[in-house]
This record gives sequence, structure tokens and C-alpha cells, in this order.
Amino acid sequence: MNPKYRRLLSRQDWRYSQAGTSWTDGLLLGNGSLAAISYAPSSLEWVINKNDVFPPVDNQEALKAMLTHKQVMDHIAKKKIKNSKFLDEAEAYTPNPALRFLGTTITPAILRLRFWEGIGWSAPSIPLTSQHLDFYNGCLEEAMDAHTFHPRLQMFIPRNLDTFCLRIREDGHPERPHIFELIRPAHAAMTAPQWHDGASCVSFVQPMPGGKLSYAVSLAIVPRNGGSPASFVQRTANCTELSQTGDADIFLSVASSFSCAAPLAEVQKIAAGFLSGETTFEQQEKVNQDWWHDYWGRTYADFGKEKEFQKYFTFGLYELACAYGKAPMPGLNGMGYGPINEQTGGVFCPAYAHDQNAQISAYPIMPLNHLELLPAFTETYWRQRRKLRQFTRKYFGCEGICLPLGMNQLGNDICFGAYRYTMCGSAYTSAVLSLAWKYSRDVELLRKHIYPLLRELVIFHFGIMKKGKDGMYHLDYTVPPEIFTFTRDDSAMTSMFKSSLAVLIETSAILGRDAKQRPRWQEIYDHLPDICKTPDGALWCGPDVPYDHYFFGGHLWLPYFPSELTEDTGLVRKTFEFIKKEACEFSCADLPGQWHLNHEWSMFLTTTALLRSGDRKRGLPFLRRFLEFFAKENGLFSHDPILIADPAITEQAQKDFMRLHPRQQRRSYNGGPLPEDDYDVPKPYCVTPNPQAKRLAPAVQEGNSAFLFMASEILLQSHGGILRPFCMVPDDFSGSFQNFLAEGGFLVSGEMKDGALQSLTVKATVDGVCRLQLPGKKKIQEIKLAKGRVYHFARD
Repeated sequence: MNPKYRRLLSRQDWRYSQAGTSWTDGLLLGNGSLAAISYAPSSLEWVINKNDVFPPVDNQEALKAMLTHKQVMDHIAKKKIKNSKFLDEAEAYTPNPALRFLGTTITPAILRLRFWEGIGWSAPSIPLTSQHLDFYNGCLEEAMDAHTFHPRLQMFIPRNLDTFCLRIREDGHPERPHIFELIRPAHAAMTAPQWHDGASCVSFVQPMPGGKLSYAVSLAIVPRNGGSPASFVQRTANCTELSQTGDADIFLSVASSFSCAAPLAEVQKIAAGFLSGETTFEQQEKVNQDWWHDYWGRTYADFGKEKEFQKYFTFGLYELACAYGKAPMPGLNGMGYGPINEQTGGVFCPAYAHDQNAQISAYPIMPLNHLELLPAFTETYWRQRRKLRQFTRKYFGCEGICLPLGMNQLGNDICFGAYRYTMCGSAYTSAVLSLAWKYSRDVELLRKHIYPLLRELVIFHFGIMKKGKDGMYHLDYTVPPEIFTFTRDDSAMTSMFKSSLAVLIETSAILGRDAKQRPRWQEIYDHLPDICKTPDGALWCGPDVPYDHYFFGGHLWLPYFPSELTEDTGLVRKTFEFIKKEACEFSCADLPGQWHLNHEWSMFLTTTALLRSGDRKRGLPFLRRFLEFFAKENGLFSHDPILIADPAITEQAQKDFMRLHPRQQRRSYNGGPLPEDDYDVPKPYCVTPNPQAKRLAPAVQEGNSAFLFMASEILLQSHGGILRPFCMVPDDFSGSFQNFLAEGGFLVSGEMKDGALQSLTVKATVDGVCRLQLPGKKKIQEIKLAKGRVYHFARD
């Protein structure tokens, strides 16, 4: 890694002078498959999560109640008001009571460690626990301090092994007891685990509801420097307690039957390797450090005076690697989830929400030159292709793959009722794949990971479209995201389908595939309708949605981004003003004249549109507000904004908002008045004077990725075929970036000082023409570069 960036990276290390007391405020470790969240309520605790341990929901009973696409279309044809609420009743079914808790995440294990035997009135004063997250080395260090009490701990999760590695140093107190508790968190839908004991080792296998999947966990304790072996203390149904003294290395491994044939044998084999000395802490530490050193060396940036941007950009890159490594990719919560209490096993949602949540998490992979992480995204779907094809043929009567709005890791549709006909999942996912091709121009990546899945997703749309009397191909009635009213040619779905079809046609020719189908694909592309707009020229949901209908403004941006169908900045201005005035999630909440958007996905899409349109007045301020509303102190992001504010101010702001925007009170909702709980007021759960509120809120992964993508866009944009370095930075900006990936397959590095460009390099990874617009210039240079050649700009 560049020494300058190495020093800057070290300054970003996350430091807690006092560790969080809940998993919602813990610090994250991960290898893209296994994760640990570290916190200290009194003793030390680690929530252990695994991306292939999830609720194996069997949806067969629900599928029996599900209407086919033809039945839904026949019903809609008869309705004057074409809302989707009838699906709530038409597809109702009685779920198995034993499965009612499976709509939540499942945490495989909790490891608890205390350094004292006394409890109750014999418990000591709780020591101070501090934490240091070392980004460069991918490890976490913890220190506990009290009178004559100074244990030190180091921990990491190596990239090649799903094992949490922990080292305890006692520094002169070999007699101090270490009480370990390996806990299977309480979960009402699961039976007790099956425990297995060994020397200095304990393991369990946990059958999952339904009997088809299981997972296993092992805990091995290896003494060091004269420390004692572990001994059994006691066991309850869901917990085994072990004791040990002195220095030790601890190894907790997790395996799932989703990914291996015999999970218990797998974790016991790993434990045996550590206990025998065949595998050591030092060996895995080197593997871990080498991987992270290479990762940080691929790309990084210096945001200069923008300290908060630097902080969360760094954590975002770190979190991306913690979450993406192996298929299946994490669900909505990423890897930062955990159990809430003894009655509730986790936080919704363990699966994939395909109206942008699952897809936003993958966006930064492309511009930040980490395409090695993309297969975790593509293989998640490709592994379930047979089930998804079968589902598509059965319910839609066509080929290809329909990605349901809600889908779990087994490819099961888990979303029913009114939400089900928000069907942009395949289009949204194909848009991610299209961007991966536009950025990388990597033919091998295209052949192995992009084209096969892109083809299936795009082809599905051919089966739900018809050629109209106007000679144009129109998509059947579907529901634009979260408005519950049907329209043909839903703008979200149509725009992403259109841009993805263009990429499919282009890449089929490059690979020499589907030559017979290509002319028909081109004919369909040439006869797709224009994206719907309001009479005033702003983007709109769809041609059959009344213009006075309520809507979530963030979804209107999809034709502009990620579809990239237009570069019309005038369209952006009109749409922004329309959203500000009319959208449901736009409100005035904390200070007069200060806006916020009610979800991070909505603010992400709006802010990205402002940044890409060159709106300097609002782009950077919106990005700063994004951090203010959604960033948590532990580096993760909440789904809803959390405003720490005086209720007297926000209550008055609510009244002012409704007074200034009275039309919100009469916007239609499926042909009737908008319900009270759908007003953007702001919502009461977003505002509190409690300074701890952000720490207590659970996280979702898309927030980290959204900020990471937007932060990269202020340094380099490449949409519309033009490279624009430093296009949205402050006028006096000093900073730099290294090896960002631009559309067209160009690796770009640049430096700016006091608002003046100092240096810029553009390296072609494939043959191409770089169209470059330097900061402050209107002229666009065209530079032809062969693969491996570099363009250099240097200030005179």
C-alpha cells in the first residue's frame, strides 16, 4: 500500500474508549462468510453470525395460495381502481405456528467470557473495556482495566477459514480464571442443540426447523505460556460453560449443511487441527494480515478536510469485505445483526428484498475496483437457478428467472400479498450486472459471472410483455415500488430492463452467443416506450398511476440511476423539485428548512442524482446529512433516520410541514384518502432526545454501501461515457484517490491541492477511448488507449 495512504488508513482505526454494551453497538469482524460482533455489557461477548445460517422457510403452503400471473392480470382487467390490496385476501393462508419465528435472522452462537467466578453480590467492579479496530491488519484489540486487572485480547477471522480466532494475554496473572460460555441463542422455533465434548473442546450441532438443514459450532481452547487446559464446568440446554486459567488461544468455528455435507465433522476437524498444533494462531494471523494488506492496496482515497467522509469511507470499504466473500451473500442486515432477547431470535430481515435493498449493497464493488467480490453476488442467484426457473415457469408461464420481491437463500419466494407484485427484482439485479460490465469490460468476468445470469433475468421480461396496437412492447401491469397501485410499463422496471437489454445485446455479440435471438432482442429494444413523466416534465411512476397518487420519491430516480438512460440535468432539477414538494418521504423534521428523507435508500438515490447532475448547492450537503441521519457510532448505518433533537422543535416542524404542504393530506391512495400512518410527518420513531438512540438501533448493510458509492462519486464519475475526476469536491479541496475503476475499464488515480489538479493517471485495462473532462473545464478530451497504456496529466 502507498505509504501515504497507509499512514492515513491507520489514523482511521476505530477506537472505543469504552466498548458498546449491546451487539447493536458492537464492532464488526468478518471474512465475507463468518462475522463476529464484539461488545462488553460487563463480561466480554461476541455475537457470531454466518451468511449461510438462515431460516430455511418452506413456503409450499403459501405457494398453493398464490395466484398465477394470468389470474392476477385477469382480475386487474376487471378493476377500475387497479390497486393490489386484493392480493392480501386472495393469497391468504394459515402459516405453520412452528415457523412463525423464522422471519428473523438466526445467530448461530454467542461466546461470553468473564474473568471472575463470583456473580451476584460476589461480582467485582466491572472493568473498563476499550477497543481498537485495526483496519490495515483486519483485527480487533481489546483491553480490560481495573485494579491489578489488565488482560489484553487480540482477535480476527482469517479469510480462508470460518473460524473466530481469539488470543488472551494475562501479563503475569496465570492463575486468573477465564469462564467461557458457548451459547446457542434462544430461538422459539428450534429444539435444543446436540452437544459433543472433547479435551479442551466442546461442540454442538443444531438441527434447523423442517429437518433439512443444520449447522454446527465448535469451541477449542489451546493454552499458552503455562496456561491450563480447559475443564468442563456446567451445561444447560442451550449453554456449555468451560473454565481455564492463564494465556490461551481460542478458536470458534461454524459450518452449515447449506455449504458442506457434514457440519459437525467439519468444525471438529478444524478444532482438532488447532488442538494438535497442526494449525496455529500465528499461521492464521499471517493469512489474515496478508489478505487485508492486499485488499487495502487495491484502492483508497484521501478526502482531506472532510474527516467524516474519510472515516465512513474507510469503514465502508472494510464492511464491504466483511460481508462479501462467499455465496450466499448476506441478507438485508448484512453481517451486523444479533439476538434481541430470550424470546426473539434476531432482527428482520434475514433474506433479500429485491426492490433495491439487496442490490444497493453491491454497488461499490464496481467503482472501487473490488470485482473479486462480485461472484458472492452472482453465485447467490445462480446456485438457485433451477428452482427460480421452475418458479417462473409455474407462475408466469415463461422462461428466464423472476426474482421475487422477497426471496431467501434457498430461492424461495417469501413475500405475499400486496407487496408481491412489485416485480422489479430481476430488472434491478440485471442493472447491477450491467454496471459490472460497463465498469470492468472484463470478458472473462462477463463469461463466467455476468452474462449467464443477466440473460436469464432479462429474458423473463419478454414473457410478461405484449406488443400493443401502437407497435410498442409494453410490460404487463405491475406495482411500482411501495405504492400498491398497478400500472403498465412501471418506470422502475422498464428503465432497468431497457438498459440491461442493451447490455445483453452488446455482450452476446462479444461472446458470440445467442446469435439467432439477437435480432428479436434488438427489435424489442427499438420498440420500448419512453419512460413516463408528469405533465411538468418530472419522472413519474408509470402511465396508469394518477398524478395525484402518493409516491416515494426515491424510486423515481431509477431511469437516471442506475439505468443511465439519460444525462438530462434539467430532468433531474424538475424531478427533485417535484419530490421535494410532493413525495411521501420528504419532510422538515429537525430545524426549519432542513429536509430529510425517511429511509437511507431514498436519500441515497436522491443524493446520487444530485451529485451526478453536478448540483453543487445540494449534492455535498445532502451527503453530509446522510451521515448525520443514518451513520452509527460503530461504523454501521440504520435503515431509518435517527434524529437526536428536542421534541418541541420537531413537533413544531411537523405542524409547519403539514401547513406548508397541505396537498400531502389529499393525495390519493388506491382511489381513496391517504391513511394517517402513511403521511410523512416525520415518523415518531425517527426523532428522540436520547443521545444513545443511534447506538441502540440495529443496522442494515445497504447504508454502508450507499455512502461508499456516493463518496466515490464526488471524487470520480464516469457515467455517460465521460470520466470526470474531482467533479463534486469543494472549491478548495485537497485530496487524492488511487485506482478507482471507471466505466470503460479504466483505472484512475488523481491528486488535487487547494482546488487545483496536480496529477492524474488513466490506465486502460482493455483497449478503449477515454473521454476525459478535467475539473473546471468544459472541453472533453478523447484519448485512445491500448490495454496496459497509461495517460498522464501533470501540472506544469
